[in-house]
Amino acid sequence: MKRHSGFTLVELLVVIAIIGVLIALLLPAVQQAREAARRMQCSNNQKQLGLAFHNYHDTYQGFPLGPISVRDNGIQYALGWVPRIFPFIEQGTRLEAMKAIDPNYLTARSPYRNHDTDNPIFGAVPGITCPSSAIGELASDHSAGGNFPDAQQQGSLHYRANSGSFDVDLDTGSSDSSRYYSRSGIMYPGSKSKFRDITDGTTNTMLLGETSKSRQWTNAYMVTGWGGIKPWTFGFFDYGTSWLTIDHKTVNFPINYTGDFITSTTPYTSEHPGGAMFLMCDGSVSFLTETMPLSLLKRMATRSNGEVISED
Repeated sequence: MKRHSGFTLVELLVVIAIIGVLIALLLPAVQQAREAARRMQCSNNQKQLGLAFHNYHDTYQGFPLGPISVRDNGIQYALGWVPRIFPFIEQGTRLEAMKAIDPNYLTARSPYRNHDTDNPIFGAVPGITCPSSAIGELASDHSAGGNFPDAQQQGSLHYRANSGSFDVDLDTGSSDSSRYYSRSGIMYPGSKSKFRDITDGTTNTMLLGETSKSRQWTNAYMVTGWGGIKPWTFGFFDYGTSWLTIDHKTVNFPINYTGDFITSTTPYTSEHPGGAMFLMCDGSVSFLTETMPLSLLKRMATRSNGEVISED
């Protein structure tokens, strides 16, 4: 009698088990390779932003001006540094489209909440979001609501400018502590920083830091307020005599901090294992670990305080 060749059930189960083991062994390596590629892209994003800031500085003899009062125009939820560097990141046509709506759009309108909130001009912008972030290229870290009606349409921003250290030149003029901010960094309310002002050294001073992860945050300033991760359309909030700083932050917490914080001190965070990416004023990009001393991070946040940058 002729017998048909084939696998027995036991043999089939053994093959499936071997395939499962191989997948289990290979999957972490694949995930690590993907994260390495995403981390490299995040680094490249910041390098391109660094070039843009340098070109902006060469053109206008300084970094983008920090928030100044625009209440005379009836604007509170004002645009910040992002659209000001559009011509230097190949987004000049986007800026021209904004100016076609209003020639003085950067100081006369507030797309975050009051004007043109669903206009596609204010969607995702290449190069200002981290590919590892769970938030993605659109919107903020909380859902649409009264304070942010178009949360799923406006583009996100995962890189925040450095306003300075909470321990140096802190402005506490407001009766509301959530509006406290430092003026010891590069961009802050009323700043006019130039390279020559960075006497601590451009290699030692942060220009931008990554804030692209909000998981584990439970603070009300993120969940319902103005802290956390907001779109590029929101640079600062002008109260007339004080400000909330949104696209620039004061350093007061370690990297990937998850505890309580005020609006202007939203911590630097990322989905990259163990730390976050930072752009220095000389244009270099560094991966700073979440275990680095907070005192060192604060020293890197000041432009001219005379600190020595070394491991504690």
